[in-house]
Amino acid sequence: MYAINPALDLEQLAGDYARRQRLQVRDFLVESGAERIHAILETETPWGVAFNEGTRVVQLSAAQARELTPEQRQRISASINERARHGYQFFYYFFPMLEASLAADYPDMPLFDVLRFINSEEFLQFARRLTGFDNIRWADAHATLYRAGHFLKYHTDEKPSDQRVCAYVLSFTKGWGRDWGGYLQFFNDRYDVDEGLRPVFNALNIFTVPADHSVSQVAAYAPGSRYSITGWLRADAPPPWRR
Repeated sequence: MYAINPALDLEQLAGDYARRQRLQVRDFLVESGAERIHAILETETPWGVAFNEGTRVVQLSAAQARELTPEQRQRISASINERARHGYQFFYYFFPMLEASLAADYPDMPLFDVLRFINSEEFLQFARRLTGFDNIRWADAHATLYRAGHFLKYHTDEKPSDQRVCAYVLSFTKGWGRDWGGYLQFFNDRYDVDEGLRPVFNALNIFTVPADHSVSQVAAYAPGSRYSITGWLRADAPPPWRR
């Protein structure tokens, strides 16, 4: 169902990656597969909510999010904005593809096919050749949905216990306005934005870890949905796959 676009010039892309240690690859998948993933994210994914309280990551399932009262939602939003003034913070909709796939009692779903593709030899070998890192063994993954007010403050993705080699973002966003925010931003040593990547449809964004980056806040007036599947290409042992 899913395949990498055979027209891509991997040798040229690898050269481009080697020079900057990051790259955006447009038209990454065969279009029919990219359209299918977009449809899954748009209509078949039970979106929960993810944010952090200091070092504690809070992940509310879709069912838990639906049970929140308007007052509870307002309190959560206010506390997120207050913490963001002083430290690291994120806030967006999510679905935990890896964790759900490893749970024995979780029913099978279309996103698990996408996870299997991301861990196929086709995808992993492409990633190794593109980045030059032969130690990539597997990829974790979660789906994200950013809407108005969502953001991910600057960080580096470094986590030695996970042996993250590269980070990747598979983007499936359609019709995103240039001034809606939600850009994947990379910073230089002067804290200036060195590069900002607009959410687009059927693109692979990939970069070597660590890298100082963020997702800029989606504007309050933005009407769109920023869909992506994101995670890390890792060198540690893969989990015991159940599916």
